[in-house]
Amino acid sequence: LLASDQALHSPSAAHLCRPCPMGQQEGYHEQLASPTGGDADHGTLKVLHQLRPLWVPILFGSFSSGILLPNMSYIGVNFFAQQHTNLGPDDIHCEITPDATFCKAAVDESLFWGALVGAAASLLHFLLGPLLGALSDSIGRRPVILICSFCGYPSLISLALFVYRNLSLYVTFVLLPFAELPVLAVWFAYIVDLIEDDSDSSKAFGLLTAASILSTMAGASLGAVFSLQSGVAAMLVVDIGILLPYFLVLLPETLPVSHRKPMQWAAAVPGLGLSILVRNGLFATLSALVVGSAFIGGGFQRVSTSYLQKQLSWPKSANNKSLGVIMVSSILWAGLGLPVASQRLGDVGALGVALWAGTIYMFLFAFVTEPWEVFVLNGLLGGPQALAFPATSAIKSRLVEEHEQGLLQGALSTGKSIAESLGPLFFSLLFTGMNGRMPTLVISASSLLLLVAHAALPRLLALHRQPVLEQAEIELSRVRAEDVSNLDDEQRQNLL
Repeated sequence: LLASDQALHSPSAAHLCRPCPMGQQEGYHEQLASPTGGDADHGTLKVLHQLRPLWVPILFGSFSSGILLPNMSYIGVNFFAQQHTNLGPDDIHCEITPDATFCKAAVDESLFWGALVGAAASLLHFLLGPLLGALSDSIGRRPVILICSFCGYPSLISLALFVYRNLSLYVTFVLLPFAELPVLAVWFAYIVDLIEDDSDSSKAFGLLTAASILSTMAGASLGAVFSLQSGVAAMLVVDIGILLPYFLVLLPETLPVSHRKPMQWAAAVPGLGLSILVRNGLFATLSALVVGSAFIGGGFQRVSTSYLQKQLSWPKSANNKSLGVIMVSSILWAGLGLPVASQRLGDVGALGVALWAGTIYMFLFAFVTEPWEVFVLNGLLGGPQALAFPATSAIKSRLVEEHEQGLLQGALSTGKSIAESLGPLFFSLLFTGMNGRMPTLVISASSLLLLVAHAALPRLLALHRQPVLEQAEIELSRVRAEDVSNLDDEQRQNLL
């Protein structure tokens, strides 16, 4: 398992065929044989520098989202609770009084409408996911990111009007799917464009994950002491005052014109563009892992909060503590655990750790009876699940060439988004049908299927990598035979 996964870390044939200075070839080849490259230039500072266009969107975007996180699950409950009490909107605070009868009565309605909005978003993802990915391969990443980002602002404005003027939340429900367009796939391709060496992929995604969680945690800490009104005001300041100008003026393009290709309209047709997900056994298995995890994780996340609100006394303070514990654990695992796991187990092994942690977490969650038990679960098993994103992103970033990154990421994002929408709908129906109990048997059985698929990854990766390695050996023989004695030091360095 480890040997086949280490092949994934090996430099591509494009790196292997570059000549190196005379007298340094043996050492250079030893470095190439190392899974990590063995080069000091591949350090953290180099990756941080390569990712510099992303730090403003990652840090401020995550901070903005984190501000609303402590109150997010109560916004819908507060709105629907108006139908079950004679109190005015300003007097309903289910985040403070979750045990109130009208608050508990509104949980199912909030859950249903959240799932319905997710289903609408999944339809847009199905229709537009491959199109946006292929479009970014043709016209560049920046225009697609700008268009999709602008579509998120109407729902933000309508949410602010609900909070300040009690505008019907149904307006926000209608606009929310347009705020969740499948732009994440284009961002993934954007990240891959920035990374100069494939062996730095897992490190880059790990750094981004840790930075995002840390910034989200900072925003959530602020949101915990802010009222809902103050939190929305802070979001408006960050999103409109900082992020919008950055997108318009400073966000650079990462895909050079010379690396673009004509628009693939056939691949952009809904459904047809998803064919890349089953191009071979490796693609199909990885797609099953990504889509299956999204289906189960999205469904579990949607019903878990409702379960706590129904079965436990779960006020905003408990929710804040729970978020704080899982964020700290995730930061530690993404920042410290990922390098160790990737070095010793490889990306496939790190993904396995995340899948096993998630499976055990979701099984044990059904038996919690006190808030402190949730905190313990979040601390012990919540953090390791943060390894899944950087590990999976690193694996899939190496499977296709640069000109197909947008198409692959778009197809995967589409499948993932559809699963994230259908999962909550499916598990919400189960949750309601079971009178507010967790569908533990279904979750556990589904998670075991993912573990079976994960077990097949190392063999499939080795088969996928073999032709590349054979070509690399041919190129290496050419490098050894090439005469570079007539080159000066600068020319040799350029070739290297």
